[in-house]
Amino acid sequence: MSARNNSKSSTQTISADLSLLRWIGTIGIALFLIIFPYNRGLFNGYEIGFESAIYGAAIFGYVVLIVTAAYMFRSTLLSSYRGILSIAVMALPLIYWLSSFQAVSSYYAKFMTLVYFLLAALFISGLYFADTKLSRKTIEYALMLSSYLVVIFGLLNLFGQMYYRDALWLAHDGYRLSSVFQYSNTYAGFLAALFLISLYYAVHCIRPSARLIHAAMLVPIWISFMFTYSRGAIVVIPVMVLILLPFLRLTKQIAYIVFMALSVVVSMAILGKLTTNADAIAALVQPTETKAQSPISLFNSLPLQNWGLLLLGMAITAGLVLLYHAKVNAFLEAKLGNLSTKKWSFAAVPVVAIILAAVAVASLLGSSAIRGMLPDKIAARFENINLQQHSVLERLTFYKDGLHVAQDYPLLGGGGGAWQAMYEQYQNNPYWSRQAHSFFVQTLVETGWIGLIALLALLVFVYSLYIRSFIRYPELRGSHFIFFILSLTLLIHSAIDFDMSYLFISALLFISLGCMLAPYSSKLVIERLKEKTVRPWQKAAYPAILALLSLFLIVVAIRENSAVHKYNHVYSLAIQQQTPLDEMVPLLNEAIDASPKHSTFSLTMADWMEQAYKQTSDQSYLDKALNTVKQGRDSDPYNRGLLLAQYRLLQQKGLFEESLAILDEGVTKFPWDINLYEAAIISYVKANQTAFSEKNEDKAKQYAQRVADLSNEINRRIGQLAALPAEQQQGRSFAITPAIEQAIAQVELAAVK
Repeated sequence: MSARNNSKSSTQTISADLSLLRWIGTIGIALFLIIFPYNRGLFNGYEIGFESAIYGAAIFGYVVLIVTAAYMFRSTLLSSYRGILSIAVMALPLIYWLSSFQAVSSYYAKFMTLVYFLLAALFISGLYFADTKLSRKTIEYALMLSSYLVVIFGLLNLFGQMYYRDALWLAHDGYRLSSVFQYSNTYAGFLAALFLISLYYAVHCIRPSARLIHAAMLVPIWISFMFTYSRGAIVVIPVMVLILLPFLRLTKQIAYIVFMALSVVVSMAILGKLTTNADAIAALVQPTETKAQSPISLFNSLPLQNWGLLLLGMAITAGLVLLYHAKVNAFLEAKLGNLSTKKWSFAAVPVVAIILAAVAVASLLGSSAIRGMLPDKIAARFENINLQQHSVLERLTFYKDGLHVAQDYPLLGGGGGAWQAMYEQYQNNPYWSRQAHSFFVQTLVETGWIGLIALLALLVFVYSLYIRSFIRYPELRGSHFIFFILSLTLLIHSAIDFDMSYLFISALLFISLGCMLAPYSSKLVIERLKEKTVRPWQKAAYPAILALLSLFLIVVAIRENSAVHKYNHVYSLAIQQQTPLDEMVPLLNEAIDASPKHSTFSLTMADWMEQAYKQTSDQSYLDKALNTVKQGRDSDPYNRGLLLAQYRLLQQKGLFEESLAILDEGVTKFPWDINLYEAAIISYVKANQTAFSEKNEDKAKQYAQRVADLSNEINRRIGQLAALPAEQQQGRSFAITPAIEQAIAQVELAAVK
């Protein structure tokens, strides 16, 4: 009896421990979703200004991973696909780590390794903590709360009650809504996913209050989507609808299409007035060269009209959705019950939807009368949806250039940050883009074909398991389908834009991939492995490794974040307080000691030493600057700032030949930078003149030939630009400058003499 009681007590204790750990982890994921979108969506711009927020998110995620490891210690099954996936996802950060050994940017290779460990941690956490209905619902509610708040935040900026920098992004044709992301295309991809999710909830929610909330949000989401003026995301929505409809029952498919049509029609009915008012509000609120930002009151006539129209649209849409559920849904269920049992019924509505969509697109593109009903900027966007528009041609160029990089770094890529470091060497024309505009191309450049194949294999495996489980176990279907919608929509849009460079978006993807499989975890057992005996140490080994790895990563992330904070502090001392150099150098050295491969730290130190040399003529400052630059370039050889600093310092040091070699390297690595050509040609002309004065004709001819080669290369590239399609923008200016013409003329004149 005593033994039985002890056993029962032990079981209850384990269950309580697991429940506590599950709730700590679940709340951790929920807090991550709510807290972290408001710092520019955790954008990874490969600049120091973005790094601290990402390190903070990484530390938070690693702590959640420790909780997950503790939960796995008692609940993991090595014979399940869940156990296999929790190991397999670690291949992604492992490959990033391996690629760092040949990285072209050592610091950002390490940085991206930490980022992918965070994404893997979030995937594993979602996979384990969303396996019960209550914990999964908690994550769902947090996701929807966070998403709806982001939409409201964007509208507050659009209607002028808040000012958040670049929440309205100023493009060449006016302001585009971008909310927390500061980039409208990424916000559009996010809104496309959110719109499809809200439709799903409006169709499937049982409680009227839940239906009311999600139905009401359809109009604000679609209005926000229209104000992004994103063409790519518009194309994604019908593709996703056709993918999603076969997963729904016939009557639900009909409701899904009807609710979509209702919300779009109501939104478009008020969009014209909202657009006119929003343009007027932007003129009042947004900063210019002559005035600062100045948010306006909610009770100003312009925002009051907009909020009133928006609330009216929300009320109409929500009312129609509730009316449909009350009057139409039961009728369709009765009338279409027999039809729903047919095997082909799941395809009926998608086929009709394709036909209707084709008719709508043809009418929109072919009828000026219909386009005239839309606001001018939106109508212009619709008119320009084709494969010859400049944004499509530019993206295709990015992708081709990415493949060229992969030819030189085929297996493991160039490491994290490789695209932003190397793209100028491989680019077809002088565009300016530190992002590859494709999640998959950027992965290829950073981790090679091994990394891309590993990513694709993981995605295919996860989606195959989910679809198979969805079909096999209908009793387990439920609202976890929203994670499928979210992840797949984000993935499709990220194939044509750099959404995944926003860590919050990539976190949504990996959390969703884990959460959508978690409800099926009890069914994802590998039968042939089930009967194998597993020793306790084997079961505990992987969770223990995860816990230790998490602790190590926390230490690394804290150290790197501390270095960034130290640098920011000392930089503010230099700019704002004009602190003496001898007081700042030790502080900057502390940052460099904490993160010795951070090129920004090295470049700042070299700049300060160069300034000190110019003020004092103390040779030790020049030597320190040159040594600092050389060390910085060892870990970041493609850094333009370090390359130019090394050139200047070698010139000041009197090492003229060495400085010419640096310029030649610069022209090779940045072959579309006309300023480097100009500097190189002028330097070689001076070298030519010096050689003539020293009666060294061989050297003079060598330098003159180099000037001719550089001039020919400039002309060749100008001809290459002339061959670009008329619709494709060239990018940065690239033409022979007056200084280049004058320098070449000097060489030609010297040759005549």
